[in-house]
Amino acid sequence: MPTIQQQNLINDLRTLAPAQHHSKIVQFVREVAGQASDETPTSVEIFSDSGRWYCRVRRGDEKTRPMGPYTKQQAERIQEVRRMLIAKKGTGRIMFE
Repeated sequence: MPTIQQQNLINDLRTLAPAQHHSKIVQFVREVAGQASDETPTSVEIFSDSGRWYCRVRRGDEKTRPMGPYTKQQAERIQEVRRMLIAKKGTGRIMFE
């Protein structure tokens, strides 16, 4: 038979369990992000500035902050990886300026 302290601990643990639902705001944000990433053409571009190479994602008129500086070979690799990730997961989680 559990003691009073053990029973209180069990009750406290039950109240700390995470909620198993999502708010409507979170669901709405996921829905909008999914739609935006599917309808707008997206490209991953690399560019040079004073001999340093950068990579960024462009979706319509929006673009991400440049990542880099890299060597040209590193920028090309990152470009390919970003393209594959966008094709697989979309652009819903990318932060655009």
